[in-house]
Amino acid sequence: MTPSLPTELLRTILRYSSTVDVDFDAPVTHPVPESSWFVKFEKDNMDKLETKIAITRVCRRFRRIASDFRFEFVGIATANQALKLGEMLKKQSSNGVPGPREWVKFLFVRCPESNTRLITKILRLCRNLRGFSWNPTTSRTRFQNREAVQDEMIQNIPINVRYLHWNARVDQANTFAAFLHKASASLQIFYINRAMCNPTSQRPLMHVSFPSLTHLQVEDTYPFQPLVTWTMPSLLNLDLISHYSGFQPATLLSNVGTSLRVLRLGWPFRLGRPLLSHILKTCPNLEELHYRHFTFQRSESSIWVSDATHLNLKKVGVHAVRAVADVALSELRIYFGPISKSRFPSLDTIIVVADSGSPLIPHNAYLLMTRDSEDFLSAKVTVVTTM
Repeated sequence: MTPSLPTELLRTILRYSSTVDVDFDAPVTHPVPESSWFVKFEKDNMDKLETKIAITRVCRRFRRIASDFRFEFVGIATANQALKLGEMLKKQSSNGVPGPREWVKFLFVRCPESNTRLITKILRLCRNLRGFSWNPTTSRTRFQNREAVQDEMIQNIPINVRYLHWNARVDQANTFAAFLHKASASLQIFYINRAMCNPTSQRPLMHVSFPSLTHLQVEDTYPFQPLVTWTMPSLLNLDLISHYSGFQPATLLSNVGTSLRVLRLGWPFRLGRPLLSHILKTCPNLEELHYRHFTFQRSESSIWVSDATHLNLKKVGVHAVRAVADVALSELRIYFGPISKSRFPSLDTIIVVADSGSPLIPHNAYLLMTRDSEDFLSAKVTVVTTM
């Protein structure tokens, strides 16, 4: 008779076969991320749900072992799903065995905002959450006391969450800022979008440190002022997709410290020489810089014509509007030509992507410029197809 594997070893094998973690080190092939890390994380793990169900059908032992991670990742898209989950969570575990309340570790919410109260009840019971995604759809009918209902939900998000994905309007910035302050010690990945706050409702800014935060993506957030007071000593990846009037990225970058490895600037940021110089000086360990550009014409002096140097920068990604993508390769080489090996010894790769297809850059493709001499004036240019 073949000896069976120990239960703990079997549990580890089954869990890893049906779980997908966040890939922090995935190679960058596109200057602009197609989705946030949390969205991909959600999709990959929800796609594994069929695998988990199949595991529970193998035998009684597998079903018993898999029960504690079958509901580790839960998605809610309708009020009915929220009600069913709420009923399941009300069941208390017995004999010290982990039950439904301990099983749920990641909650992905995409139901209408009118179901916020249901989500609040679920959050009260899921105190071991590691990740929460609030990505609600717009309700067809306006529900009463929206601000108070949202405040109550925010106050019930466990403060030990590591991953937070917030894609919704914030009615009371103070409540949200207070929650982030409480969760600052544990938060590792944070995506925030559509948090349109009333600046007159925000209290005086207070300094907050996020010692564990490694990934931050900010998009269409106006004007979430507490951001400029944050200290993030462990931040590796920063995406600033948009900004509001008066926001200075240089101020935020000064609070990041020397840890930053990847920086992406969205379409509202005009990367000129002063900002580029500040980035290179403030972020000595930066390895990737991605930004949008609006002209490669010879009359426009390249931002790379300066005395700036950087030892660790390895890759530059430029997202160009269509008109820019139609320029000749010679003008691209002139624009990036000043990037020399003596000033940027690690920078050998430049990626140029267009908003849409063009004669120079076809649809679903990008230009890969590789330095094969002292500078990029004679760089090798390859068209790389992504699909």
